[in-house]
Amino acid sequence: MVEKTVFVVQAFEMQRKKLAPTTKTDAPSESAAMKRAESIAARAGGAAVIALTLDTEAGEVSKAAILARYGEVPDDLDQLVESF
Repeated sequence: MVEKTVFVVQAFEMQRKKLAPTTKTDAPSESAAMKRAESIAARAGGAAVIALTLDTEAGEVSKAAILARYGEVPDDLDQLVESF
């Protein structure tokens, strides 16, 4: 099994009085993801940095973890990430 970690920044904005996911972007490193999420949260509702560990041979996510939250993110974000 060959594993690769991908850092994803998921942005959130208020839509119809609820936080909804908007753009999702990959970052080249954890520190770049943190900076990008902080910048997004300063302009929009909020952002989360999620580390996805991928099994490149099977093409599946083997692990997902929230590394940081900036601004407003959904209360059930942990549960959403666990479903990966």
